[in-house]
Amino acid sequence: MGMTITEVAQLLGSVVSTYMGIDPSRVVIKDETFDAPRDQGIYVLIEYQTTRVVGITSTVDTSTAIETMGQSTMEEFAIEVISRNRDAQDRFQEVIFALQSVAGQQSAEAAQCAFFRSTPPMDLSAVEGAAALHRYRIPVIVSNVQTKSAAIPMVDKFPANVTAVGA
Repeated sequence: MGMTITEVAQLLGSVVSTYMGIDPSRVVIKDETFDAPRDQGIYVLIEYQTTRVVGITSTVDTSTAIETMGQSTMEEFAIEVISRNRDAQDRFQEVIFALQSVAGQQSAEAAQCAFFRSTPPMDLSAVEGAAALHRYRIPVIVSNVQTKSAAIPMVDKFPANVTAVGA
């Protein structure tokens, strides 16, 4: 079946929190209700950005009348490390280590996907102005394959009461 976008975000968060040794409650999948942290601790924010479809396949098993569609995608995420103290500044590189670590690669392979870093990390701390929020973004691409099978009506079957033309 493959992984949904939410499941991919959860996998990224799990890999990063385990590698960095931070409480999973400090890993947030970004949505419209997310507020910047108020305490001094470090947070990891996983944000889905876009999906690029690389290819689509379709196979039909005529013996079972099941069609299986497959889609290969490159899903872009941003992983942000955020803190009010300097923890984010000192530790944002650990996200890159986490995704490229043996444990990170094994987690991706078990989920039938792969992690790639797309561009260098970005320091977004200045965006927050005087709030002194340290914020670092690591763009990530996840290669993912999704499949779905469904029964299809076969079009090569004819009703039994059809008579031949000219008979």
